[in-house]
Order: sequence, then C-alpha cells, then structure tokens
Amino acid sequence: MKNRLFNFFILFVSAAFLFTACDNNGTSSDGDQNIVEVASSSDDFDILTQAITDAGLTSALEAEGPFTVFAPTDEAFGKLPSGLLEGLTNEQLATILRFHVISGNAITSGQLQATQDVGTLLGEEILVENSGSVIVNGYSTVVNANIEATNGIIHAIDEVLLPEGFRDANVIDKAKELQSFMTLVNAVDDVDLTTTLKYKGDFTVFAPTDDAFNALPTGLLGSLTTEQLTEILSYHVLSGEVFAGDLSAEQAPASLTGESIFVTKDVQGSVTVNGSASVATADVDVSNGVIHAINKVILPDAYGTVVDAASKRYMFETLVEKVVEANLAGALSNSGATLTVFAPTDEAFGKLPAGLLDQLTTEQLAEILSYHVLPVQVASGELAASQSVGSLTEENVFVTVDNGTVSVNGKATVIAPDVTTNNGIIHGIDEVILPNKFLNIVGIASKNYDLSTLVTLLGDNNLVATLEGDGPFTVFAPTNQAFADAQSLIDTLTEQQVEDVLKYHVAGLKALSGNLFDGQTVPTVQGEDITVNVDSENNVTLNGSINVTTVDLEGTNGVIHIIDGVLVPPSFQN
Repeated sequence: MKNRLFNFFILFVSAAFLFTACDNNGTSSDGDQNIVEVASSSDDFDILTQAITDAGLTSALEAEGPFTVFAPTDEAFGKLPSGLLEGLTNEQLATILRFHVISGNAITSGQLQATQDVGTLLGEEILVENSGSVIVNGYSTVVNANIEATNGIIHAIDEVLLPEGFRDANVIDKAKELQSFMTLVNAVDDVDLTTTLKYKGDFTVFAPTDDAFNALPTGLLGSLTTEQLTEILSYHVLSGEVFAGDLSAEQAPASLTGESIFVTKDVQGSVTVNGSASVATADVDVSNGVIHAINKVILPDAYGTVVDAASKRYMFETLVEKVVEANLAGALSNSGATLTVFAPTDEAFGKLPAGLLDQLTTEQLAEILSYHVLPVQVASGELAASQSVGSLTEENVFVTVDNGTVSVNGKATVIAPDVTTNNGIIHGIDEVILPNKFLNIVGIASKNYDLSTLVTLLGDNNLVATLEGDGPFTVFAPTNQAFADAQSLIDTLTEQQVEDVLKYHVAGLKALSGNLFDGQTVPTVQGEDITVNVDSENNVTLNGSINVTTVDLEGTNGVIHIIDGVLVPPSFQN
C-alpha cells in the first residue's frame, strides 16, 4: 500500500533539509532565485513560464512555500495535441498547472519511496514512483531532478500531467462519472488504491455497483481492516484488458491478489463471475483498461466456507449440486468447523458408471460425499509419504505423496491443492473415492497402501477377477511388512505354490469378526483350513501366531481382515 507523502515527509519541512541533494543530472540555482525566477532563467521552461503568467500563478509560486513543482519542459508541452494549450481559458490553464505543484514540502528525489500518493494544489493526488528513475502518473519521467530554488524544488518532466476533466477517463474517472459506483470509489480511496487505478494499467475491473455493496450484511464493510478491504477490492481487478468478446465459456484468470476468479460466458453471451455475480454492463472502455459492472461483491476464498469456494469454481458444479441434494451444505458451511475436502471435479464424477449417481438414495449419497471430508485441516505441504485419516464417516481415507504428487486411496490424484477457506481447505481430485460398502474386496485392498504387495501378487497370479466376482469371500490380508518378513520363504516357492499361499488367505464365505469363535476352523479356497483363536479380550489369532490387527472391512462381495503375518498352508510345513 502506498504511503501519503505528507505523513512521510512531515519531518522535512525544516529548511535545514533543503540541501544540495542533487542526482547526476540535477541542477542548482545560484541560491537566491525563487521557483518562478529559476524557471524563467532556464531555456527548458519558456512555455511553462508564460503559462504561469497567463494563469495568474506568478505571485503564488513566488511565495514562501516550500513547494515541489513537477515542471513540464517545452518539449513536454510540444507533445500535447495541436491547439489544446491555445484553446484553454486562463482558469483551465491554472487548474492544470496547480496539478503539477505540491505545497508545504520541498521534496528531493532522494527522499522518495518506491511508490507514494502526493496531494497537489489542485486537491487531486498524483502517483510518484521511484525505481532508479522517477515516474509521475505512470507515464511522465523526471528528466532533470532536484533543481533548487529559495522556496522549493523543481523536477523537470517530459510529459504534461492532465487532471480529471482534461484527460481521457481512466477507471476511477469513469466510475465517478457513471455515478453507480460511489461506494467502490470511496472504498478504493480509503485504502489508497485510487492513484493505482487512475494511472497504472491496463486493468480489467469487475466493479460492484452501489446496489451490490448495499446487499452486503449491514456493517460488514466498516468492520474490515485496511488490509482486508485492500485484498477484497484487489480481488476484483485483473492485470490486462479483457473484453467480453475475448472470453471463452470458462476461464480462471488471476486477480491482483494472485488468487483466481472464475468467469463463465453462456451461449447467449451472459457473463458470470464466481458463479453468482452477473455482469450487468460489460465493456466500459477507459484509457487504462475496461470496466465490467457486476451485481454482487465477490470475495477471496479466505472470506468464505468450503461450500462458497466450491460454488464459485465451475469445475465443481456436480459436487455442489450433490452436496445440496444430500443435505450436507449446512454442515459444510459451518464457519466453526475445521475441514479438509477432497473435492471431485465434474470430470471425476463423469468417470462414474452411467446412472450410478441417480440410483443412490439420499443416505448413500451423503455417505459417499462425507467420505471425501476429513474433520481436520490438512494442507498438502503437511503430508508425509503415507497416512490414513478418518473421514466424516469415520472410515479411513488413505493419502500418499510421491515426488510431490498427492494420491488418495491409490486412485485419485490431487490436481488442485490447497484452496484455503475460513473453515477448512479443499484439494481438487480427478476421481470419486468410495467407502468400502460400495467396493468389492479388490477395491478395498487397492486403496490401502499397506496392502499394495498383496494387490500386486493377486494381479501377478490372475486372482483379481476371481475376487471381483460375486463371492462371498473373507480375505485375511497380510500387510506389506508381513510379506517383507516372509520374503525369504516366498523366494523358495514355485509360482503354483505362491498361488496356493494366496488362496489359503481366502475363504469362500463371509465371516465377520463377531461370527468368529475360539477353536473355529475356516475352510479356504486353497482346500486347507485356518484355525481361529479368540481370547478373553476378543483378540483374534490365526494358526496360533498370526494376529488380526484390523477387522471387518466389509464390501459388496465379502469382508477383509488385515493380519500381521503370512499364513502358510499346513501341507507346506510337512
């Protein structure tokens, strides 16, 4: 944010600081001439000197001051349109000249910050930027700085500065002229963005009307800090000029905050911003860009919930529709919540079997959607290589990171991470993930990174299609570590023996943990039995040494129990 020079340079009003702080192209007078006399004695300011006289400003600029004058050279006046200067009344000429004068300070170039707003004698501010060279209002360059006078400082500039009414209308001029954006104009002025939107650009401004601001909750604008209001206003502005005719059906350009806004155009040419704000008047062309009037104030993600952030993104239309249909919008809009949402895009929903979504009951849809939500906030940068986290359904979601790529349940890839809101964070994903009850045995095993060795071996031994069948099946599933511990044994087995070992972990029936009892024998599809032991605390052990660590992962065609060792058929031990 720019600082006003009056505040910054109040310490410099003392004449003691008006020393010879000249840059390499600076010029000093002989020390006893005022601003008018210095200008009159220079061959560069003949037109300016005559204009000062014609405008009746001579005595004003011979006063004690101090003044800072951005003085157009004769060449600068020569760049004006032919006849413009001669066509001005003395009053108009005085208005333009007062726009070049700062009263109360003699400001050297060395005292300038990178950017500052400066009030002129006219009352309208100018923008002064210092980045090695000094630029005024974005286009006029100081070509000779720090010319000293007894009552101030002169900086020669190469373009005449034109105040409002004498220049082509810029963003702010036009907004004031149209009279429908006064709340916006006043808010922009409150946060010192006025000169930026006047003199910089080109910009595309999605400008909320006064009615749009009036639709905000009472007192909201007044409750914002300067930083918050600056962020919100900057979010309505794009760098560069974009007319309605340049728009495609969907685009997400970055605003001045760096955060994207989401702009759509339908077949009738109607333009919508962030899914809710309609462009009421498009393509108001101004000297430094274009204005599109909108009927709602749009907000950065941090000022809304996860539902708000999803609703404004056109790639989540199906998700938002289904959240509303499943009666979850209220819970996910709770600003007191802390959530992580793995949000399937419209394309992700499009990959589901045709008609599947329409066949779901409201309860089933709510369960699937709730499975995509964690009751904690987790940014992508906080993730380890692998973790499993309970969702709102209390069933775990499995998240892995590999070379910066985040995967969920071994299937969905995070393609749009870290959309941060006031009640959580969204990660866009390219597949819908499903709770166990909507998956078969292979699907349940495939999403758990601790069972990847088992899934690979099932594929290598052509058993996947079998376990995707009708069932029912009970699978005692060894973890990756279990297979690693048994690797020396597995290396001694033939391909047929490995297949037999895998089949020994599968029973052709559905046996939930509550149905298991001490001393039970469970027949496997390999042909030999597994012996079950259940102790007084309901801990389950198989074949006397293999522990069941997770029970009852129940799917469409059976159930998985995870175990900490590899079961070996008794016949292999003879």
